[in-house]
Amino acid sequence: DFAMADVEDDVAPAKRPTRKFKNLDKPWEDDSVDHWKNEPFAKEDMKNPLTEASSFAVLFPAYREKYLREAWPQVTSLLKEHSLSCQLDLIEGSMTVSTTRKTWDPYSIIKARDLIKLLARSVHLQQARKILDEDEIACDIIKIGGLCRNKERFVKRRDRLLGPNGSPPKAV
Repeated sequence: DFAMADVEDDVAPAKRPTRKFKNLDKPWEDDSVDHWKNEPFAKEDMKNPLTEASSFAVLFPAYREKYLREAWPQVTSLLKEHSLSCQLDLIEGSMTVSTTRKTWDPYSIIKARDLIKLLARSVHLQQARKILDEDEIACDIIKIGGLCRNKERFVKRRDRLLGPNGSPPKAV
C-alpha cells in the first residue's frame, strides 16, 4: 500500500490548456464599426489594369431595335464614363459590353451587363442607368413563365408581382 500511495502523490492532476486568445478583442465584435457599410471604390484603389478583358452579350427582341438605335449614343457615353466599351449589332440583335485597358472598377462590367439586360427587357434608359450610377440599386429578372398551367391563375399572380399601376415592388 505504501508504494502505491507514493505513485499517486507524484502524479499531478492534468492541467487544462489555457486559451491565451480567449479574452482578446476581436475586430468583428467592435460595435463602433459598421460592418455592413460599403466602402466606395476610387480610381486610386486600382493600381494595375485588369489582366483579362471581360465581355457580356445580350440579345434583344426586334421591337426594341428602334428605341435602342435612338438611345445608343447615350448608352455609349454613359459607359465611356466608366471606361467600358459597347457595341450594338442590329443584324444579330445583340448588345455587347466589354472592359477596356482603362477600366478601373472591376465590378462595373457586372453593372453594365445588368444595364443592357434591362434595356433588352423594355426598361427605359433613364431608369436603367440607376444600376450603373448607384451602388445601392441592383436588379434581377424573375422568370415566371412556368409557374402554373391555369392561365387565369397565372395572370392573377403576375398582377400581384407587378403591384399597383404596373410598378414592381421594391423587394420580392
